[in-house]
Amino acid sequence: MAVTLENRYKGLRAPHKIKMAASGCLRECAEAQGKDVGVIATQAGYNLYVCGNGGAKPVHAKLLATDCSVEECLKYVDRFLMYYISTAKHLQRTAPWLAELEGGIDYLKKVVIEDSLGIAADLEQMMERNRANEKCEWKAVAYDEELRQKFQHFANTKEIHDSEQIEYIDMRGQRHPNLYSPPDITGPALYRKEDSHSSDWEWIFAGLVSAYPKNGGLSVKHGMQELAVFHLPSAEPKEQWLATQNLCPHKQARTISRGLVGVQPNGTLTVADPIYKTTYNLVTGEGISNPNFNLSTFKTKVEDGKVFVQVPPCSEMEEKMEKMIQESFKADGREYLAKKTGGPVDHMGQCLSKQKDLSW
Repeated sequence: MAVTLENRYKGLRAPHKIKMAASGCLRECAEAQGKDVGVIATQAGYNLYVCGNGGAKPVHAKLLATDCSVEECLKYVDRFLMYYISTAKHLQRTAPWLAELEGGIDYLKKVVIEDSLGIAADLEQMMERNRANEKCEWKAVAYDEELRQKFQHFANTKEIHDSEQIEYIDMRGQRHPNLYSPPDITGPALYRKEDSHSSDWEWIFAGLVSAYPKNGGLSVKHGMQELAVFHLPSAEPKEQWLATQNLCPHKQARTISRGLVGVQPNGTLTVADPIYKTTYNLVTGEGISNPNFNLSTFKTKVEDGKVFVQVPPCSEMEEKMEKMIQESFKADGREYLAKKTGGPVDHMGQCLSKQKDLSW
């Protein structure tokens, strides 16, 4: 039954996430009574529970039907899900939706099982259309060259992250990327876009305009360093293209380009690190959630469908970034060592002497 539910409802678009579970007996090891849809096997069939919820505000699921056959169970789930999808508010889970539904579970039983509104056939047809049109989006990416390009590491080159850049640690017996060990980098940012008047700063290619997602960012490679470039078409003209360092000062994860972009009530454009949710002013690079964390910012321009960022020379930027990282280890009372491969290493363990520089 669990496999049947998974295959039948995968890819379903709903107001919020939907969790399902199937237990093979009344011991209820799968905790089906805490899910949006849960089925528990009985001697005569399945008991169907709906509108359960875990998390910070757990809600026990309500019993919708008892001793259903497989066919009856799937029919009722089809109707329930499509009725929920058709009437719930945006981002509303099934539990609060049922709490607001006049008549509660008794009314829902009449709609789903007794067809009191005369819409059961319509709900079933809606589900059939959904199942007929369901496609695996990841499979589509795997077989589509144009879509695969959206998942390349950098917007300006087909080079990929060297696997040695990622340092792994053992966590509960599992291999895990080391996102916890590097110390925080505090203090002012290394660069501000206002500093770019220096004669040795250069404009580098940062990818095609068409490659950038709306209201999102991509990472750009500059020698050993990475930039985060964002496209915000709904912002003011001078703020539609913004660039910062890709290295998040909090735990030194290279994740800013994949950050969550937002706008504060006062109009401030923000980006939040997707791992730790550390928030920054996307225009100035100043830390919002923690003023001790700050991002370097850089000027951008668009010419002939191409994006460019003005940055200092690779060697200068690498030297200053390396020094800043070393100082963060020192301030944390830890030693910053080179690996056995020889030569200095960056904060993620990559030997600098073996990195291939790019000519722009």
